[in-house]
Amino acid sequence: MNDTVLVQEQDGILDVVLNRPQKYNAISDDMLEILRAAIDRFGARRDLRVMLIRAAGKYFTAGMDVNPDISPSVAGSTLDGRHWYRTKFHRMFDELESIEKPIVVAHQGPCLGGGLEMSLSCDFRLAAASATYSLPEINIGALPGSGGISRLTRIAGPHWARWLVMAGESVDAAQALNMGIVHAIYPDEEFESRVRTFCVKLAQQPYELLGLAKLSIELAADLDRTQARNVERISNSILFTGAEHKALLQAFLDRQAAKRKTRDGG
Repeated sequence: MNDTVLVQEQDGILDVVLNRPQKYNAISDDMLEILRAAIDRFGARRDLRVMLIRAAGKYFTAGMDVNPDISPSVAGSTLDGRHWYRTKFHRMFDELESIEKPIVVAHQGPCLGGGLEMSLSCDFRLAAASATYSLPEINIGALPGSGGISRLTRIAGPHWARWLVMAGESVDAAQALNMGIVHAIYPDEEFESRVRTFCVKLAQQPYELLGLAKLSIELAADLDRTQARNVERISNSILFTGAEHKALLQAFLDRQAAKRKTRDGG
């Protein structure tokens, strides 16, 4: 039984745990296959509302497992590098980005290389105070080729992309927050519970609304201001006709009416 990635379900959350701590959670081919299967499961099931990717041990991950079987350039491999990136990583990371449900990644420790590239494909990145981040590909004469440049530049800008990619610098959680790489930092001793609370709350948000919100945000990032506003209008027009909006609006109106009745002594 392969237990290098643990997958379980609870309260509408698909919990995916990198579990190779003796190898610093370096991501192997076997782990990639389990991750792909978990992503497919999450995308196909309406009852799974949030996907959480986390890790066991001191490291979130040291990155991709560099060995002759997984690298296109080691030991005289003839595998075309562009095809290798596209089939092994790009499709999986693109799927993380495109699934119309929230995906959360939680870094309890160092997050390096391909692990950071995968994380940049997720919707929410949460850090423990002791987490650190780096793209060390420069040390083996390569560039981060699965979003480490493209997504990083889009999220943090070229200023910080140069810092991580060209200079090969490492940043701590506080600096990662300043760069926009992570959304929040939690104390180490509270990290698991705070991440869990965040995911449970996210799982309780309206299903259709979250899907349209994710689509709208991605479109707005690539459109001019006028067209981005049109996306907002179209999205709300869809939501206004749905059962979710009607039920939530009615519940809001009922609460307001109850407050007025209490205030007026009715």
